Amino acid sequence: MNTKPYVVLAAVVAAVVGLGGGWWAAQPHSHLSQHERLGAEIGCQCGTCPKRPIATCGCAFADGMLSELAALADDSQSDDEVIATLVSRYDPSVRIKPGSTGFGLLAWVTPMLFLTVGAVGVGALLMRWATMRDDEVIVSEDEASLVIATGDPEALAIVERELADLE
Repeated sequence: MNTKPYVVLAAVVAAVVGLGGGWWAAQPHSHLSQHERLGAEIGCQCGTCPKRPIATCGCAFADGMLSELAALADDSQSDDEVIATLVSRYDPSVRIKPGSTGFGLLAWVTPMLFLTVGAVGVGALLMRWATMRDDEVIVSEDEASLVIATGDPEALAIVERELADLE
C-alpha cells in the first residue's frame, strides 16, 4: 500500500485547518458592542499593569482610558479610527491584539502554519516508523551505521568478519 497520497492529503487538510483557524481568530467578534470589543483589545498604559486589557484592568488609569474609549465610540467612529486616535495619544503598544490585515494577519497565521508543519512532520515520521520493515537491523560501531537486510549475504559476510575480528 502506498502511503504517500495519504501524507499529502493530511498535509493539505492540516494546512487548511491551521490557516483557517488563524484567519478566524483574527476576525473581530461581531456580537460585542464596539466599547466591549475595543476594551478587550486596548492595553492599559499606566506603567504598573502588565498591559492588561482596560476592560479588565481595574486601575484608575484604565478607568480613564475606558471613559475616553466610550467618548470616542459615542462619536460614531469606526474601530480603526478609535484605535488610531488612542495610538496617537499613547503609543503603538496600546494594541494588545494584532490587526486582521497585513502584518497583523501574519502574526495570527504564522503560529498556525508552524503548528501545521510540525503536525505533518510528526505524522510523516510516525508513518515512516510504522512502515519500516521488521527485518531491518541497525548495527552501529564507532559512529558508523550499517543497515542490514537479513536476505543480503554480502552484508552478513561483513558482519561475520567484524565479529570474528572481535574474538
